[in-house]
Amino acid sequence: MEPAGSPWWQTAKTPKQGFFLGGFWSFFAVTYWVLHIGDPISWSVIIAALAALLGVGYLIPAVLLLRRQRSNQ
Repeated sequence: MEPAGSPWWQTAKTPKQGFFLGGFWSFFAVTYWVLHIGDPISWSVIIAALAALLGVGYLIPAVLLLRRQRSNQ
């Protein structure tokens, strides 16, 4: 049998990497949203929402990895 791989929810190898990527995508989403305030709903809103989802998709696993590391200590 092969050794167990990382869990399906793990998008980053380390919490630091997850926080960095999550922060980047969250910053991108907020910046994109602020720059396009007042525009009619179009691709800009969809892009900002997808970037926000990517940010959350990296931040939640980073928190879970950090909690897992602290519980093993």
